[in-house]
Amino acid sequence: MALSENILFPTSKAYLDVHEAMVSGYTIQVDVRHDEKVIDFVTEAMCPNEKRNVYLRQKRMMRELYPEYLITERHT
Repeated sequence: MALSENILFPTSKAYLDVHEAMVSGYTIQVDVRHDEKVIDFVTEAMCPNEKRNVYLRQKRMMRELYPEYLITERHT
């Protein structure tokens, strides 16, 4: 025996929530100059959340790989 959903759940209604999503178009550039022991980071169009989740993770990774290098950064 098969029962319709209308019989089983007479007041049940399906609702759809619409959420806007922003497509991110950031760029991150890393230039490592081994002869000068300098790492240059340049980021463009990063939101604060992306700076925390992407940029800082990359910066931390480079700091662990090259602890004696100077890190410069420019954000636009």
